[in-house]
Amino acid sequence: MKFGNTLLTIAYAITAVNAGGINCNGSGLCSGNKGLLSTALGQLRGMDQGSTFSDGQHVTCAKSSITIGNPSLCIFYQKTGRQWSVGQTVNFVQGLLDHGCAACGSIPVDPGNNVNNGELTANMVTNARRHVEVGRAPEPVSKPEGASEILARSLGINCRGSSSCNVGGIANLPHGTLSDVRDAVAAGSDGSWGNGQQVACVALATGRLCAFYQNIGNRQFNKGQTVTFLEQLMDHGCRVCGSIPTDSGNNVDNGELTVNFVA
Repeated sequence: MKFGNTLLTIAYAITAVNAGGINCNGSGLCSGNKGLLSTALGQLRGMDQGSTFSDGQHVTCAKSSITIGNPSLCIFYQKTGRQWSVGQTVNFVQGLLDHGCAACGSIPVDPGNNVNNGELTANMVTNARRHVEVGRAPEPVSKPEGASEILARSLGINCRGSSSCNVGGIANLPHGTLSDVRDAVAAGSDGSWGNGQQVACVALATGRLCAFYQNIGNRQFNKGQTVTFLEQLMDHGCRVCGSIPTDSGNNVDNGELTVNFVA
């Protein structure tokens, strides 16, 4: 299983965050590494979404451009007493980005918005070893109190996406919406799409707003199914970006259709 060595963070005080909710706190190097959290999210999306990690294990690390001390922004869990999948980690990191964090931060893993009950943390780490193969004995994956609430918040249909999703139109140009993407799919040719394939994109001043499937394995979904998923996202109240599970159970880790800005 892939995970990084558990090394001391540059500011160990982050492990004793005051009781409170989601925050963008971290070491003194965080302010000079804005943008690394988005890099880490991209790395997470490229990993096996079903891999699990325990407290203290580095899920992924994004290398800093600063050379002294060889620092990296690492993603890890603290005080949870449980295992978490990469797919769940993606949603927690997206929550930090949605909160306005650009590098470091912590987000509660349980309902109640208190990081002292368990948290996902992003912080600067020196000499991190990224993506090292290390074997370990299997650990039980337990469901905490309120697990259904966590799944509903973190893994179900949602309207999250990149920071561009909240940016208005530039120079009076249209912003682009889910409705535009839905119309592009409906007007396009029939077909079937697999994992990572872009079904349709709308070109905008802020980038391309695209619909694509993730975590679906070897399956494919056709035009009619895609239009239905997009309409369900719109019915959920999503206006620009979002993700919807492809399978029953409201868990995007089992497969999802995503609408987001891409390069």
